[in-house]
Amino acid sequence: MEEAKYGQNILSEEERLVIARAADSPKFKASPVSAELIDSFGDDLTSFASIPYTSKSRLSSLYGPGLDAMALLYADWKEAYAQGALYMRDPKTVSFATHLETANGLAVELSIAENAQDGLPWFLSYVPIADRMKLRRDYKTKAPSIDTHTQPVASTNADTGARPATTSLPPLLERNLERMQETEDYLEGPVPQDLVEEFASLGEELSSFAWTSQRWTDTIIEYAKRDIDVTALLDRDWKFAFSNRIIRFYEGKVIFPISVLRNDGETPVEVSITRDRKMDRPGALPWRVCYVDNFAFQKVRAGHALTDWAYLGNIDSMIESLANYALDEKWGFDQDEDSKDYSILRSYLMYTFYRLQSENKVLEDSNKGIAAFNTGLVDPTYEAIYACFSPSSSGCPWRFEAFCKAGSKQWGKKLVASFDPLPQRASYFEKKEDLLFDGNRTLQRDVDHILLDNIDRLPEAFLAEELRGSSDALEALSRAVGADDDASKKAAYDELREAVEDNAKVKRRLINRLDDAIELAQKRVEWNFKTAVPAFYPTKNTMSLLLPLDLTENDRPDVALVVELMESGAYIGQTILTMKMAYNNARLISRPDSDWLNTSLQVTDC
Repeated sequence: MEEAKYGQNILSEEERLVIARAADSPKFKASPVSAELIDSFGDDLTSFASIPYTSKSRLSSLYGPGLDAMALLYADWKEAYAQGALYMRDPKTVSFATHLETANGLAVELSIAENAQDGLPWFLSYVPIADRMKLRRDYKTKAPSIDTHTQPVASTNADTGARPATTSLPPLLERNLERMQETEDYLEGPVPQDLVEEFASLGEELSSFAWTSQRWTDTIIEYAKRDIDVTALLDRDWKFAFSNRIIRFYEGKVIFPISVLRNDGETPVEVSITRDRKMDRPGALPWRVCYVDNFAFQKVRAGHALTDWAYLGNIDSMIESLANYALDEKWGFDQDEDSKDYSILRSYLMYTFYRLQSENKVLEDSNKGIAAFNTGLVDPTYEAIYACFSPSSSGCPWRFEAFCKAGSKQWGKKLVASFDPLPQRASYFEKKEDLLFDGNRTLQRDVDHILLDNIDRLPEAFLAEELRGSSDALEALSRAVGADDDASKKAAYDELREAVEDNAKVKRRLINRLDDAIELAQKRVEWNFKTAVPAFYPTKNTMSLLLPLDLTENDRPDVALVVELMESGAYIGQTILTMKMAYNNARLISRPDSDWLNTSLQVTDC
């Protein structure tokens, strides 16, 4: 390939015509490159332009698997140079046409920019992300029809060569999808009518108006536990979901279920799409897949389990009475405005009940007119405190009556008369690995979920420092921090996520800083095993360990890393929590005895 790289043109006549048509287009003719600059270039790109490492990876995806991307790059430049298919994108950037075509017949463009660093005077500054484009080659490989049940379908994803054409399409799980329509999320989150009308006008196939990145394609394949045609799956399941209105709206995203099941073997995985704010790119589509949710679907929402089960009356008064009854403890954070803010205790009671209910430890006897559970708290003499309930005639089956000790006063006596043994405390851990971090095990981390999905939990100072060099990202951060309402804030953070994902250099800096913070946290655990704090993760109903992450290098943690022990024996850093979230999760197990996680440290939410 060396000959092709530096001299011989390896493009076909048809491919050369793509570049020639671009040279004759108004866009290229409107901003011509000066003759002086053209002379300084020459037809050998390697003589004056460097190719960054990150660009090479994108080039491989763009040109396709199994091909010499560098040879094709050099051939495209040589042909574009000869045909005059170059134009000034800005005073320091030159764009040139390639032989690749978008679905609408335009040549895919690459750009070179002046290099302010040492080395060659120019560098390859822009390579589009293949997954975000619809290319002419996609339609050439597209199967003529899709069987809605079991027939294999050729992939139409941007990187077509990444998956064999014989990948399967799993059966349409109609009943599973239909059940989602009956859940609270779908009943309470209808899609606005204007969006429904927009989707109706865009075509039946999701791929006709929304692109799916390789990240989410691979995620769906991972969840399916076999190689499947993701594009065909999404096209078919979107058509079914939309026609039956099994779609919902949440925080600016449209969500629908697909025929891949979560770990419960019953509930479908959900796919979220959002508007693509970079519609000015050639071949861009108006929507994109932005998230794939595989968390265990909670038939009972963890934070609402108690209020769905029982009428509590004045919840504030109920929580305050429990605080006065229990062994003295600080149930609010130093930075809470109200000195009697029992936010920690409220969270503790709600999620403790959820855990007890999942363990079948909430005792009920309708004949005797009592239900009860063990709060896990004790009074100043270390006697267990129970919550007692009577049958309710309202919408909930039970009604809160009192907190009590066994055998004490009316409800304490009724408790003992009704249940033997008495209600048990919630259990969270079964083995020492649930409580102790083993530094000899490998620790991996989900960088995309930590840095992109949860970018709003990262400290502003950390982001401002690491986003340097990306004006789009800094502008989005500024709008997010200064937003007056939640909707504007969420929209700004969505833009920030896109800007980071599009800028490999910035994302790499964020990853490096994250890894440095994780390494420091592991060293702290080696020095003091109590640094790793056991916690219950209600969203997944699992045990985890919390590690402190200092991202701003001010000697105090900014967020907590949620570490889960996998079946393989390795750890994975699943997500990050704000300090308030971390403390609340840890308090479910016990009062944290930690030098970094308490009610007095940095606990403000981002």
